[in-house]
Amino acid sequence: MNIGILTYYRVANFGANLQAVSTYYYLKNNGYNPLFILYESDDTVKNFQKKQANEIQKEEHVHFVDTVIPNQSFRCFNANDINRAINEYNLDAIIIGSDAVLQHHPIRARIKKGKRKPFYIEKMVSERIFPNCFWGCGISEKISMAMMSVSSQNSEYKYFGKKLSRKMSETLSRMKYISVRDSWTRDMVVSITHDKIIPPVTPDPVFAFNENAGFLVPSEESLRKKYNLPQKYVLISLLHQDLTIQQMEELKKEFAKYEMHCIAFPMPVGIRFKHPFAYEIGIPLPVLNWYGLIKYASAYVGSNMHPIIVSLHNGTPCYSIDYWGTTDFWGNHLDDGSSKVAHILKVFKLEKNRISINKGKCDLNAKQVVESIISFPREQVIKQAESYTNEYGQMMKQIIASLM
Repeated sequence: MNIGILTYYRVANFGANLQAVSTYYYLKNNGYNPLFILYESDDTVKNFQKKQANEIQKEEHVHFVDTVIPNQSFRCFNANDINRAINEYNLDAIIIGSDAVLQHHPIRARIKKGKRKPFYIEKMVSERIFPNCFWGCGISEKISMAMMSVSSQNSEYKYFGKKLSRKMSETLSRMKYISVRDSWTRDMVVSITHDKIIPPVTPDPVFAFNENAGFLVPSEESLRKKYNLPQKYVLISLLHQDLTIQQMEELKKEFAKYEMHCIAFPMPVGIRFKHPFAYEIGIPLPVLNWYGLIKYASAYVGSNMHPIIVSLHNGTPCYSIDYWGTTDFWGNHLDDGSSKVAHILKVFKLEKNRISINKGKCDLNAKQVVESIISFPREQVIKQAESYTNEYGQMMKQIIASLM
C-alpha cells in the first residue's frame, strides 16, 4: 500500500522533523510504502530561502530530513500538483498530519496593538488559512484520506462565521478518520461540525519515536564525549530573553545544590538569550543529537512543545516556560486552555510544571522550579508515556483500517 503523508516536515523545526520520521518508520516497519508529499506555498518557500542568522541550522534540518526520509515527492505548490503526485507515485491513500495542519486564523484574531502604529494585522502564509491542502481542499475525491493527531495551533474558532464553518465541516466530512493532538482542536472540530464529528485526542508521533525509530538515536556515551557534558546536566532553552540574568543565576544556584549544571540549549534559531552558565551547546545541532541530549539529561527547563514531549517520552524531568496559547489585542496571554503544552502536562498530571510567558516576561521562582524537578514523579510519567505509546499504536491501526 502506497501511503502519502501530508504534513510540515522539511522545515527548520526539531519537532516537525521527528514527528515525520516517527510516522515514516512506523509505516515502513509495518510493511507499507510511505511517501512524503512536499507541499509548500510560494510564501513559505520564499520565507525559507531568505538568508538568516541560523542559516547553518536550517541546512542541518534539511540534510537530516533528506537523509533519513528518501521517499519524497516533487515540490507541490497547490492541489493540482498534489493530484499529479497522487497519479505519478500511484498513491493509494493519504495521511494528513501530525502537527499544526488544521489552522485558520481570521483577520479579527490577528489584529494586535502595534508599537509604531496603533495596530497591525499579523501576516500568515496560506497554509495557515482555510482553505488549503492540509485540510484536504482540492485533493482528488478518488483517494482516501485520514487526519492523524492534527492541531489547530490556537486557532480562535469563536470568530469563525457560519458560512465558513459549514465549508470546513463539508471538507472534514471527506475524511475516513480524524484524530486531534489537543483538546482545543477537538473543541474546534466539534464546534464547526455541530457535534457531527467528535474526534479522539491522540498522541503526537514523537511519543512513539523510541519504538519507531529509536535505532537512529546516538548513544549517551557518544554525546557525552562530543559535548563534554557534566555528569548531571540541565538544559535551559528559551526563544527570547524571557528570563532575566538574575532569574537564571538563581536557577544555576539552586540546581548546583544538587550538583546539577545548567547548559544553555538552542532553539532552531540558535541561542538568543544572555545567560550566566558555564556550558552552552550551539548550532549547528544535528536533530538526533538534539533528541538524545534531552533524552539523557537530568532535566529540561524551557520553551516549546516538542522538548516537553521528548522529555515525557523518555522520563526526563521537565518544566515548561510556555509561550503558547491565544493572546488578546494587547498581547496578553489568555488562560483559556488553548496552550498545547498545558494540555499535555495536564494529561501527565504535571500542571504545576509550567509557567506562562506574558509579553516577554516570566514570573518564575527558581526554587519552585528546582523542587518540581527534584520531586518529578518519574515512574508515574513513564507509565503514562507507555500508555500513550500504546494509544498511538491503536490509532495507527485504526487509521490504516479506515484507508483500506
